[in-house]
Amino acid sequence: MLLTNSMRRKLGINLALVVLMLLLFSVSSLLGIVSYRRMVSDLALSITNIPRRDELVATLTSLVKPLQAPIPGPTAPVSSQIDAAKAQYRHFGQVFSDVEERVANFQQQCHNLPESLRPSYPEESSYNSMFLTVKNRLAQLRSEQDFVFDPRLRAEFHHDVIRTVAELTSIAEKLPDPSNRLGERLKEASEDYKFHFRMVMATGLISLALFSLLSYWTWKWIFAPIHRLTVGVDKISSGDYGFRLQVDTTCELSQMGQTFNKMAAKIEQDQRDKEREIAERSKQLVQSERLAGAGFLASGVAHEINNPLTVIMTAASGLDRRLTDDVLSSMSDKDRKRVHDYLQLIQSETERCERITKKLLDFSYGSGDERNLYDVVAVAQEVASMVGHLSKYQDRTVTVNRTEPLHAWVNGPEIKQVVLNLVANGLDACSSGGRVDISIEELVDDVQITIADNGSGMSPEQRQKIFEPFFTTKEIGKGTGLGLSITHRIVADHYGTLEVASDGPGQGSTFTLRLPKREARSSAA
Repeated sequence: MLLTNSMRRKLGINLALVVLMLLLFSVSSLLGIVSYRRMVSDLALSITNIPRRDELVATLTSLVKPLQAPIPGPTAPVSSQIDAAKAQYRHFGQVFSDVEERVANFQQQCHNLPESLRPSYPEESSYNSMFLTVKNRLAQLRSEQDFVFDPRLRAEFHHDVIRTVAELTSIAEKLPDPSNRLGERLKEASEDYKFHFRMVMATGLISLALFSLLSYWTWKWIFAPIHRLTVGVDKISSGDYGFRLQVDTTCELSQMGQTFNKMAAKIEQDQRDKEREIAERSKQLVQSERLAGAGFLASGVAHEINNPLTVIMTAASGLDRRLTDDVLSSMSDKDRKRVHDYLQLIQSETERCERITKKLLDFSYGSGDERNLYDVVAVAQEVASMVGHLSKYQDRTVTVNRTEPLHAWVNGPEIKQVVLNLVANGLDACSSGGRVDISIEELVDDVQITIADNGSGMSPEQRQKIFEPFFTTKEIGKGTGLGLSITHRIVADHYGTLEVASDGPGQGSTFTLRLPKREARSSAA
C-alpha cells in the first residue's frame, strides 16, 4: 500500500532513497577518514619500534666503554692486576652480549619492516653485507677477548676493538636510516589524510548542493506539474471547462498535460454543443407547439371555410351558365360585361381561397409517410431545371455543385417540395441578376443541402420568426406565410434539421438542410 497510494508518495520514497544513499556515502566517508586517522596514529606510535641507524652506531660504540676501565700497572700487585682484568673481562662480555643482541634485534626489525618502509633492493643488499661484516668482526673480537688477561696482548686487543668499532660505525653511517623513511612516510600519510579530509568535505558540500538541486528539480518538474494537473482536474470537475494547463516540460508529464488540455477542450466543446443543442431543441419544441396549435386551428378553419367556398363556387358557376345573352338582353353591353367580370372574379378568388385552405390542410395533416432511398442530387437538379423554365426567374441563376448521386432516406416528393420552396424563396428575394447556389455534401450520418442566395437577407428578428405560420417577408398579397412553416414541418417529420443564417439585410440568406442517410435514425427517433 505504501507504494501504490499516489505518484507523489512514490516519488517521495525515491527521493528518500537518494537521501539515504547520500547519508550512507557520507557516513562511509567519515568512517574511512576515522580509520585513516587511526592508521596514522598507529603509524606514529610505531616510530619507536622502527630500527634506527643512530641506535645501531651507539650500540657498536658501547664496545669501547669497558676498555676504558683502569687496570693497575706492572708495579701493582699481581692480584690487583688479575682482579682488574677479570672485572674488565666480565664487563666487556656483558656489553658484547648486549651488542650482539641489539644487532640481532636491529636485523630482525629491518626484516619485519612493512613493504612501504622496506629499503630498496640495493639498500637491502648493503644492510645484509653490513650485518655479515658485523657478525664476522664480533666473532673475531670474541675470539680475542681472552687477551685482556695478557698484559702484552691487552693493548693490541684494545686497538683491535677500537679499530673494529670505527670500521663498523663508518659502514653503518653510510647506510640509509630506516627511521628517516618512516618520517617521510608519516609526512606522506599526513598529507594524504589532509587531502582526503578536504576531498570528503568537498564531496559532502557537492552532495548537499546536488541534493538541493535534486529537490528543486523534483518539485519544479515533477511535483509542481502533478499539483497543477490535480488542480486542473478539480476545476474541470467543478465546471470550469475553460481551464488549461501550462505545459513547460518535455517528459511524460508534458504529454499528460497536453492530453489533459485536449480532453478539457473536448469537454468544453461538447458542453457548448449540448447547450446549443438544448437551446435548439427547446426552440424546436416551442416551434413544434406553435405549429401544432396553428395546424389545429388551420384544420378547423379550412373545414369551416371549405363548405361556404364550395357553395359560392357552385353558385357562381351556375349563374355564369344561366346568365346568357337572352337573359341579359335588357342590359347594356357594358353592364353585361361587368356582370361576367364579377362572376369570373368571384370564381378566381374562390379558387384562390380553396388553394389556401388546401395548404392549410396540408400543413395540418402533412403528406404520406412513405420513405425510401432517394437521390437528393437528382431532386435538386430537377428543381433547378424546373424553376429555370419559369418566365419570372429567367433573369436569375440556380446552380448545383455536384452531379454524383447521393442518397438519403426520405419521402421524395416531400423533399422536392422542400427544396422547391427554399429555392423559390431565394429567387424571390433576389433582384435581377441574382443567384441561388445549391451545395450538397455527405456527412457521417446525414446528407447536408445548403441553399444560399445573394438576395435581400434577413434581420435577427426575421430569422427568429421565419418558420412561424403566417409570417412572411413578402409584400401583402404575394405570400401566405405558410411555405417555410410547411417546409420546416416536413423536415421535422423526416427527423432532420433546417437552419437559417444571414449577416443582415442586403447580405443574402443561407438555409442549411440536413436529412438522415439511413432508416435506423428515423426508427430510433
